[in-house]
Amino acid sequence: MTDGAGEGRTTAEEHARNTELLNAELPDRRFDGPDYLAWLYDENPEGGGVYEGIDEDGRRMAHYALIPQCWRNAGGRAPVYFSLNAVTRSGAQRKGYFVQIGHRIYERARRQGAKGILAVPNEKSTPGALKYLGYRFLGPLPVRVLPPLGSAKGFSSRAVDGDWLASADFAQLAAEIDGHAASGWTQSWSPEQLRWRLAQPRGGYVVHVSDDLLAVSVEHRFAGLAFAVIVKFLPRRPLAVGETLSSRGAIAAACRYHRAPAAVYAGFNAHVRVRGVRPPRRLQPAPLNLLFRSLSDEVPQETFTLDTYEFLDFDAY
Repeated sequence: MTDGAGEGRTTAEEHARNTELLNAELPDRRFDGPDYLAWLYDENPEGGGVYEGIDEDGRRMAHYALIPQCWRNAGGRAPVYFSLNAVTRSGAQRKGYFVQIGHRIYERARRQGAKGILAVPNEKSTPGALKYLGYRFLGPLPVRVLPPLGSAKGFSSRAVDGDWLASADFAQLAAEIDGHAASGWTQSWSPEQLRWRLAQPRGGYVVHVSDDLLAVSVEHRFAGLAFAVIVKFLPRRPLAVGETLSSRGAIAAACRYHRAPAAVYAGFNAHVRVRGVRPPRRLQPAPLNLLFRSLSDEVPQETFTLDTYEFLDFDAY
């Protein structure tokens, strides 16, 4: 879907062109091949991605996408799309491609039933999104460094792989995780959505499971040390508004599995207590901000609040 640039090309060819641009401007192991965008845009159980690209002289110069997600609060469920992969090739940033594509794909998402859009830009991209694309600033995404102060007793850990995702054990676990109450908005994790999200090519996820809690982690190396990055906490039993679980056992289990001196966590969870050291924003490698843009009066922009938002809710890992 490419502003006329993709005429006659297959979806696979478009994924390859967009992957080349993304890897050139935002190098990441996810973009080692077009299979990542095929997974992200085509296999999502909530629906296909809404995306466009712009070419100049046959070369992909800009790309931007939205992916459907299902969110819920006390009033019910609603489709809220996530904004990602907004990239313009170096030297073309002042041509306004990001805003041009943004307005077009937002309208397409609205026609598909999207009630709003969540975005997590870095500090540099935030002002443009607020000024030109109509977002509301929800606040910075908080980051904590978590020492393993508790015991991992009661937790089992295993790496995610295709066999486990296809197993009866996963099916039973995934059926238990979306029963906690929500007052503000939280992503609704159906078994199909969780299976798809954990099947990300080159994701490297590890799950840590107790009777009460499922945690997901990945390993991240910094200055030669391995750190456990906690990307999601999912309660395994119904919890009322205000009822919380401790994260200490899951943090200890993740640090033990990754042989890490500490864990890193970004975001917040209404049902899981997470306490740690907050590094100053100036010391964070890429500080991120939470933004929201309403596409419907059913989800008003000025009153939108989040109960829970963590790395697995977007595309950081």
